[in-house]
Amino acid sequence: MIATAAALAATLASSPATAGRMPLDAQNRVHGGLSLTDGLSGIGGTLGMDSRLTRLIFVDVGGFYSGGVPDYDPDVDLGSESPADWYTLKHGLYAAPGLRIPHRYQDGLNWDVVGRAGFAALWIADESQAIIPSTEALIYSEPSLLTGVDVLVRYEKIGLRLSGKAFGWRTFSPISNSESGFVRSQLAVEGVYQF
Repeated sequence: MIATAAALAATLASSPATAGRMPLDAQNRVHGGLSLTDGLSGIGGTLGMDSRLTRLIFVDVGGFYSGGVPDYDPDVDLGSESPADWYTLKHGLYAAPGLRIPHRYQDGLNWDVVGRAGFAALWIADESQAIIPSTEALIYSEPSLLTGVDVLVRYEKIGLRLSGKAFGWRTFSPISNSESGFVRSQLAVEGVYQF
């Protein structure tokens, strides 16, 4: 009882502790632009938001969309073709934390290079299967891992960002009765607004 009273008295009599740190300005960046997915097979758009967590860690959340759907190919040849020939990456939603190359920001023109790794939900077109009764290829979703690099050049609040991502996933093909892994790329050129 006496120890508890002494601890309470010491707590009440002590001066408050204050901790100080350098404040971080918010760096939220909205980005959008043109994307090339799976080589030149998918030209479309991308939109997202990149936000700073610490001085070095940024998190990018976004998505991309590619127009058009390939046609179903009824003449799939299991002898000369592999499932890699049948799949086309079309759309995706992703979350990608990244590590920024450390450097100081200046007034005016600035740059950032961020390496990323994360996960995504992808929509894949499978030319070996059709949406009945149409002739379009079947589109379905797959979970994926991703890795990539973003390069940003920014003047004040406006910038230009080049990004490259590689998406990797595994899927089962009922046509070949096998499971395979795939890696597909996505390149983007985007405008950026920082607030």
